[in-house]
Amino acid sequence: MVARRLPEFVPDPRYWTDWQLARHLGCTPNTMHRKIAKLDGFPKKDSDFGWDSVAIEAYLNCRSGLTTTQKTQKDESYNVDDICDGLSRFTLRELLQQ
Repeated sequence: MVARRLPEFVPDPRYWTDWQLARHLGCTPNTMHRKIAKLDGFPKKDSDFGWDSVAIEAYLNCRSGLTTTQKTQKDESYNVDDICDGLSRFTLRELLQQ
């Protein structure tokens, strides 16, 4: 039997399955859908690819105060485009160190 050589670096996937997202949220896929339903502005699942990991991480960073993205919609929910733009903005830690 020949051992396969694994690459040195394997990047994280851009799109997550239900199980991967549930693992990041600390629950099972069944309870994950109930948790997501309660969150305003949570990124929607793409029917072809799955959950966009970059948009979800940006959303969670914004909700926890790690980025300085502002709420811009009338109903005070988060706009996905603004959240993704927040990836290129300063984090609170960077602002405090200046």
